[in-house]
Amino acid sequence: MTDHLARDIVLVEDDGNDLAVALRAFRRGQLDGKVQVLRDGAAALEYLRDVTHGAGVVRPKVVFLDLKMPKVDGLSVLRELRADERTRRIPVVVVSSSDRDNDVREAYRLGANSYLVKRFDPARPGGYLVDAARYWLDLNRP
Repeated sequence: MTDHLARDIVLVEDDGNDLAVALRAFRRGQLDGKVQVLRDGAAALEYLRDVTHGAGVVRPKVVFLDLKMPKVDGLSVLRELRADERTRRIPVVVVSSSDRDNDVREAYRLGANSYLVKRFDPARPGGYLVDAARYWLDLNRP
């Protein structure tokens, strides 16, 4: 069972190295207490259905969703989130190592709010995730 209140940021990532970089970046950006980590698409769907069930629920402010994952891939997760009235309006940022036009187009067609290509910046590893999170937490008006 999950917490009764959702964290502001849901990070769905199965790769251990990418996850470690993201968590260090969120810690440096003082966002680590706001992050719920899920390691596959099935866990993400279960968590998001759980935290969005019932009245007065505090929903996550953003989901960072990897595309290539075991059990249920990111595009399938996105499709299911957009089909469910309870999760339809949660912003989803696809974060993928793929920069293929087909992947980008399909993610937007399915309702992604943003698409980020994973990148390594030795001066600021994972900084692009913190920047994106700050946008959704501090600047975006839902």
